[in-house]
Amino acid sequence: MPTNFSTAAGPFSRRRLQVLPAAVAAPLLAPEAAAAAGTCQPRHLVDQALAEPAGRAYHYLDVVQDAYVKGGEPRLLQSYNNESGLMTTAFVYDNALATLAYLASPTVANVRRARLIGDALLWAQANDEAYADGRVRQAYAAGPMLFYGGGPGYPGLRRADGKAAYLRPYGFGGSSTGDMAWVALALAQLYADTRITKYLDGAVALGHWIAARESPYRYGGYHGGVQGDGETVQRWASTEHNIDAYGLFTLLAKLTRDRRWTARAAGAVNFVRAMWNRAGPSLCTGTLGGEGEDPNQINLGNIPEDAQTWALLSVGDPEHRGAVDWVTRNLWNTDGAVSGVTYSSQAKLIAGDVSGSTIAHHRDAVWLEGNGHAALALLRRGGRGDAALARRLLSQIVTAQESLGAGQTVGRTADPDDGRLRDPADGGTLTGTPLPARSGIVAATSALDTGFDFGYFARQHVGATSWFLMAAQNFNPFR
Repeated sequence: MPTNFSTAAGPFSRRRLQVLPAAVAAPLLAPEAAAAAGTCQPRHLVDQALAEPAGRAYHYLDVVQDAYVKGGEPRLLQSYNNESGLMTTAFVYDNALATLAYLASPTVANVRRARLIGDALLWAQANDEAYADGRVRQAYAAGPMLFYGGGPGYPGLRRADGKAAYLRPYGFGGSSTGDMAWVALALAQLYADTRITKYLDGAVALGHWIAARESPYRYGGYHGGVQGDGETVQRWASTEHNIDAYGLFTLLAKLTRDRRWTARAAGAVNFVRAMWNRAGPSLCTGTLGGEGEDPNQINLGNIPEDAQTWALLSVGDPEHRGAVDWVTRNLWNTDGAVSGVTYSSQAKLIAGDVSGSTIAHHRDAVWLEGNGHAALALLRRGGRGDAALARRLLSQIVTAQESLGAGQTVGRTADPDDGRLRDPADGGTLTGTPLPARSGIVAATSALDTGFDFGYFARQHVGATSWFLMAAQNFNPFR
């Protein structure tokens, strides 16, 4: 999963939004119409018992989207609640998921909300401070904030100099191949739904950026992208990233009728197939590439959930059906009243604090986004008992929705400087408006270390909520 998350108050390895240029923002609904447009009842639910929980989840996304800006102005959603330690951080992966979740139930109101996100991503793509090569950064400011220790400050998505406000102090200036693929998938699906060409143009630009990141090492595929400085190339390649790239390139081939995308997809899928471990059966995480490591070697150390389930959703090779069973057999956890899957094989073994924090890792924590992945993969596989297990996973997400994450807030604070979020240790406040009850899905039931140097916590999360909505409506974002 591309999004890193820590509660630490310092740098991590991994103002209100002004009106954006008309060429990007238009045509959109008028502000008064946007404010009045609610989210309609979810459609195509796999279980009618999910109707009310899904409606609440959409309401959560609506509230987060409107936390700093209302009306027709393009904007990004803050990924977590104010108290998360990440202030107004809007990860582009989470915003791609929110776009796709809105398109899973493509009412007029939902498509309008999806377009608000899509237009904000296009604006960020066109207004980077240094690059005009199609990339976006890992995360931007969704609203006003003053970074820990007295700065720097960010008014929102648009900086005072007119450039996109990516969050350099957190180390979020990088562009991973997986994140770029998800943003492009969201834009491509927006084009498929609306036939507005700027979304396809944005997706194609991101696709070209990924295509230029071919790995020169033994297993080929596409490498991990660039680090937080925007320049340093990742030497490793990720199975999950190549699954994402395959899904994107296949979709672009369909939408553009350009056969070069099919050839690019072949490079990604060949890497994925090379990572297959029949003994699992499962997919390895990818190749090595850290300091002192040989990028020609497969990384056998930690097996993530997402590669196993997304492979079936994106690539769909027959053997990938077995990888879903590997997940439910090896990653199953129960944490209090909630059962489901954890992030990775190492997450069940790690001891000590979550990476980047002083909070103890819980080996039995459930990663709620993973429940959504697994449920959707089971629905796609459609074997004996798969639909029942998918419904169980979704019902466990509902249990978490109804019991975890209370008392969290989002949006402007009482700070006299435009309601910005500011560290209480510096005399500020993080308390915004209470999030609606029993609506958002927390990232994890308890503090969870992934084994990849980042973690998740019981914080309401746009990404987890969006995966619940897609799975509840059997919406495959890769297709």
